[in-house]
Amino acid sequence: MTTSTQPAADTGMSLDHAREEFAYALGLVGYIWGFPLQTYNRLIPEALRAGGTEVNTLRKLSRLRTAENRLLVMPSNVTLEAYAVLDLNREPIVLHVPALATERWYLVQINDMFDEVAYNVGGIGGPRPGDYVIVGPEHDGPLPAEMHGVRLRTYRGVIAAHICVQGDADLAAAVDAQRGFRVMPLSDYQREGLGFQTRRSAAPITPYVSEADIGLRAFDELGHAIQTNLPASADTGNAMMKALHQIGLSVGRGFEWHTLNEATVRGLKRAQATAEQLIDQRWAALGETTNGWRYNMSGGRSGHDFVLRAALAKFAIGSQVASELLYSTTTVDERGEPLEGSQAYVLRFEHGQSPPVAAFWNLALYCDDLRFFENEMGRYSIGSTTDGLIVAADGSLSIRIQSAPPEEKANWLPAPKGPFSLTMRLYGPLTPVLEGSYRLPAVQRV
Repeated sequence: MTTSTQPAADTGMSLDHAREEFAYALGLVGYIWGFPLQTYNRLIPEALRAGGTEVNTLRKLSRLRTAENRLLVMPSNVTLEAYAVLDLNREPIVLHVPALATERWYLVQINDMFDEVAYNVGGIGGPRPGDYVIVGPEHDGPLPAEMHGVRLRTYRGVIAAHICVQGDADLAAAVDAQRGFRVMPLSDYQREGLGFQTRRSAAPITPYVSEADIGLRAFDELGHAIQTNLPASADTGNAMMKALHQIGLSVGRGFEWHTLNEATVRGLKRAQATAEQLIDQRWAALGETTNGWRYNMSGGRSGHDFVLRAALAKFAIGSQVASELLYSTTTVDERGEPLEGSQAYVLRFEHGQSPPVAAFWNLALYCDDLRFFENEMGRYSIGSTTDGLIVAADGSLSIRIQSAPPEEKANWLPAPKGPFSLTMRLYGPLTPVLEGSYRLPAVQRV
């Protein structure tokens, strides 16, 4: 007697239905995997246009105020910021990090278009002056021996440089230090050195306009992002790309939506809707909340956790690894009630309980639009670099957070009349923070 191993002839699923479900499953994975690529592909042209900036040029921002830069949400005013969009299709790009005259914390973050940190200069690693040459995924030419090589897996990238400002009196010196950080094409650096002057790019990055059916435009944008960022060899050497060929996606041709059958189209449209829900749910469940403060230790490098990576790209794009820079945010007091300017609050650190950091810490207040609250005192945040903070006789430090000026203003963080949120930035958080044994105290209502 023999036992048949053949499947039943009647599977209960039509060929049309099978095609739809296959496209749904593959489209779900592909959409989430490529979500950061698609997001950057949309945001980069907008950012360049709004900032009046060329590619491969470091745009240096002055110390931020709401009126100076309405484009940025959750800005920092304890660091000078500089940003560059890299286009590595033509040639490598040089990042010059100067040797500073006086000791100063800085962190230069180099990201690929999967929204992952490829390389950090400075930060917890300390000052690392020199020239860093950034190359694309298939660059195989020689590089100057004295340069540090950084390879990205995408043909575009982003640089974010953060330079500490130690109080108002230090601003001029910080601006002078910032001038030394440069970004330029390798050929220009070899020809002109640091005397190179930025010239207008011959190939500006323009927004991609999809002509696909409205329900497929996100996949079409993904196809263009894949073409822009990945090497041609990915079509044969990358397992994900080889699989995505079956739903019309490739590096060579982008998204061939016009070749798809109706069942595949139905599956992809369903996949996009489900993927968006999964991304939103992952963000909502991400991290931990203690004393009202939310912590996310997952920024910067998500590896093969595609949903996590997509959630960070959607809600916290450009995140740094937690050991370098950690954000913690709260919108509630110790009772769990929303922070509101009609109330007065205090954030109290007992003796020896200030945030344990290698560099410094800073508490910023944002209105409900996630921008600074303009106030007569001109104070938008407060922290370990703030001039003149008063420590009590018992060694504790209390920060007053309220709309009306207190009698003593040294430790006052002005608040608006309406709702607001607080964000604590920990620059170089130490082991107690990273392992969870230290957590910020709750914001107490006075």
